[in-house]
Amino acid sequence: MGNLLAALPQAAVKYSYMHSDTDAFRRLYEKVYGLAEGAMDGVDLSQYGVGDPQYALGPEALAIPSGVPMWDVLTIISGLFWTLTYIILIYKGFKDKTCGMPLFVLGLNWAWELQMGFFGEPFMSTQGTFLGVSAAHGTWQRVWDVIWFLFDCVLLYLKFKYGRKEFKQTMPHIPDKLWVPYVCFILFISFFFVFFSVYEWHDPNEFYAAYMQNFFISLLFIEKLFREGGVKGTGVNLWMAILKFFGTLAPSCLGALTLVISYDLGLGSPSIYSDGALNLSWMPFTKFLILNVTIMDIFYIIAVYRTMKKEGLNPWAFFNDKPAKGKEFTEVENATETIF
Repeated sequence: MGNLLAALPQAAVKYSYMHSDTDAFRRLYEKVYGLAEGAMDGVDLSQYGVGDPQYALGPEALAIPSGVPMWDVLTIISGLFWTLTYIILIYKGFKDKTCGMPLFVLGLNWAWELQMGFFGEPFMSTQGTFLGVSAAHGTWQRVWDVIWFLFDCVLLYLKFKYGRKEFKQTMPHIPDKLWVPYVCFILFISFFFVFFSVYEWHDPNEFYAAYMQNFFISLLFIEKLFREGGVKGTGVNLWMAILKFFGTLAPSCLGALTLVISYDLGLGSPSIYSDGALNLSWMPFTKFLILNVTIMDIFYIIAVYRTMKKEGLNPWAFFNDKPAKGKEFTEVENATETIF
């Protein structure tokens, strides 16, 4: 066990311990760390729903820290942004008779919110769960997860009801009768995409799954905009794009501030020898995802704004598709072809 701890970078152990979000995980860290010179045989892992000490010890065991006011604030802010995003998508979905969220994005969101909202206390015991996987979210995040799961179910209804047209446009030679099985298949693979990422990377907060699916979310919203050739009647608008951007950016930026301020960690420098949060050898894949998601979300905001201007829409109308002041709607086919 001593060799295991010695092999882990000191900063990784520090990060992992700081990020344990429940008292149970903190006690486990303390027990494991206290036995660094002994054996692991005396550590009872069953009460934590895990069978491997590395699940709670490794640098990948990231979760929301408990008792940190700033993190609660960022969770509430991020939750409000994403909740407003969902409300706009649902409102415009019923108004435009479509589903503005791409199917694979919807599948990933549904799977993540289902598992984060209901896998673990108070809905499901951590004892005897399949492969020992359970969520480790704090109270505020768990509340948002449940709310968003309900919103996902509404968007799924819209996708089942109105998504067939989009399905035919994307794959015109596929029979209509395969639409429902296709949606179910996407939900199936999305569920296990999230589930197995949690198991394999020892990630009870589904941190990696969240950022990977945010990469797909940002990419597929852009793809959907250009495939449909415009914004009018597609169930999205500029406010949805802006709120989605801040809903994703908030936990990234404020999460870093939490580490720096609440834990007095320091940013350090972008070097493999730095002890701070910017150390390039610590979670480089996550930093790559955050950077690219931010760039794509900004690009999407600009693209939606310019497309709505081309189509004669008022980009700043929060809900309704209104023509710009002093203008009429314009019939622009494939408006995205001329926005740049």
